[in-house]
Amino acid sequence: MEEIRRADDGELCGYVEFRDGSWSALVVFGAVLGHHSTRDDAVDHVLAEGLASLAERWTLRNSAGSDDVVCVQEANELCVTLALGYSSMPGVPTLTVTKDELDAGTWSLRRERAPLSNEPDPASGGGRGSAP
Repeated sequence: MEEIRRADDGELCGYVEFRDGSWSALVVFGAVLGHHSTRDDAVDHVLAEGLASLAERWTLRNSAGSDDVVCVQEANELCVTLALGYSSMPGVPTLTVTKDELDAGTWSLRRERAPLSNEPDPASGGGRGSAP
């Protein structure tokens, strides 16, 4: 996995990794933003949306297939702390999921919003610029 950092301040925005014949754009805790045919497209995706995507709602799925909507409260290279539910308010239940648990498939996370027509859909494996 290759770290992708902003040029102006060195902030970690996410990662890119070549997997199964395509380049994956990943957020800081390892969840997939999208799949691309080129490394440059994956890097551009991470720089454009890696940090911003942390403010969106995500779907958390456990290994049994149960889905829950969650909000990211805190994220780093090792883990992500999630507010369970549609908002991150004081006192809401939380869950911390480690990168190892994500990698092992114990949990998976995907963004709630549908990609725009020029963005990849991680579920379909399509690249940026794919037909909707």
